[in-house]
Amino acid sequence: MQRNPEKKKEIWLRYLIGGLILLSTLPIVYLLLIWNGYFGPMPDRAELSEIKNYQASVVYSADGERLGTYFLQNRTEVSIDDVNPVLIDALLAIEDVRFYQHRGIDYRALARVFVSTLLLGQDAGGGSTITQQLAKNLYPRQNNSFLHLAADKIREMIIARRLENIYSKEEILQLYLNRVSFGEEIYGIDMASRRFFNKPPSALQLHEAATLTGMLRATSWYNPYRNPEPSLTRRNVVIRQMERYGMIDEEIAASALHEPISTQYNRISESDGPAPYFREHLRTKLARILQNEPALNGETYNLYTDGLVIHTTLDSRLQEAAETAVTTHLRTLQNRFQAQRPDTLFADRNDPAILRAWRQTDHYKQLVEDGFSDEEIE
Repeated sequence: MQRNPEKKKEIWLRYLIGGLILLSTLPIVYLLLIWNGYFGPMPDRAELSEIKNYQASVVYSADGERLGTYFLQNRTEVSIDDVNPVLIDALLAIEDVRFYQHRGIDYRALARVFVSTLLLGQDAGGGSTITQQLAKNLYPRQNNSFLHLAADKIREMIIARRLENIYSKEEILQLYLNRVSFGEEIYGIDMASRRFFNKPPSALQLHEAATLTGMLRATSWYNPYRNPEPSLTRRNVVIRQMERYGMIDEEIAASALHEPISTQYNRISESDGPAPYFREHLRTKLARILQNEPALNGETYNLYTDGLVIHTTLDSRLQEAAETAVTTHLRTLQNRFQAQRPDTLFADRNDPAILRAWRQTDHYKQLVEDGFSDEEIE
C-alpha cells in the first residue's frame, strides 16, 4: 500500500518548517546562554565600576631608590598623565588606531578580518579593540573549544560596550596600561618600563615606547632583553605604523628606526634586587604589623595586593658598597682556596643535591617559563 503523495509532501514540509524554526532558535538560545554567563563571567555595571587591580607594595631606601617589591601580581599603577604621550600613540597605531572613533567594537576591523582571514586565508590580525582586550584581561577565557571561542568573542564585545558606557577613553587606556601583562611575571606599563629600560613610563623615548607596545602581541617572543632581533623587527613595524597614521613625520621615524635595541634590564622584584636579607626580614615584620594593627583610618591593608609605599632607613649607596666588598672578598677567598687545593672540587656541578636545589630556584623556573631549553639554561 503506497502513501498518498500529498501526505508525503505534507510530512516533508513539516520537517522543513521544524528545521527552520530550530535553526532560527539556536542562535537566540546561544546568545541567551552567553548573556547569562554560561560561557564565562558577564559582569554588570556595578561590578565593572569597581575594577581594582592587585598592586605590588614598593620598598624604598632612605635615599629614594627602589629596593624591591612584595606582590601577588608584580604591578604598580600609574596615571595616564604619567605616561609619555608617544607611548599612547604607539599603542593606538599598532593595536587600535580608531580607538577614539568606536564605542568598544570596531566593525570595520571585524569586516577586514572576516574578508582577509576567512575568505582570502590571510593573516589580518584579531580585530579586537583595546577595550575588548581589556575585557579579555579582566575576565580571561576558560575554554578553547570552538563554541567557547565564539562565545568569548561575543562576551568580550558585550563587556567592551559596557566598559565604554562607564569609563572615558582616557580611563579605559589607563585601566588597560595598568592591567596588561608584559611577561616575566610583570604587569602594567610602569613595571615594564622599569624592568626593561630602568626608567618610569614618563621618560620613555619613541623607540623604547614602540618596543614595549610591540611586545603585547607575544611577550616572550618580542622580549627585547631575551630576543632582541624579533623585538627590533616588531618595534620597527610599530614605528612604521605611527608614521603611516601621521603620528610622527618621516624624519623622526627614520631616526627611531636607526636606534638599536638596547635595554637597561633591571630585575628588581621580591626575590631580586639589593639587600635581599634586609627585605625578607622587613617582609615578616610588615606582615605581622599589618595583620595585628589597623591603619590610622581603621583600614586593614594587604602587603601583597594593596600597593603600599614602604620607606626604610637603609642607604642604597652604603648597601651597594657593602655587597661589592663582600663579593670581592669572597672571590679572593675562593681563589686562595683553589690555589691551595687545585684538584679538589668543593662540589661537582652534576651533584644531584645541587641540581635539585638549583631547579627549585625562582631563577631556574623563570628561565623555563621563558621557553629556554636545558642546554640554553646550562
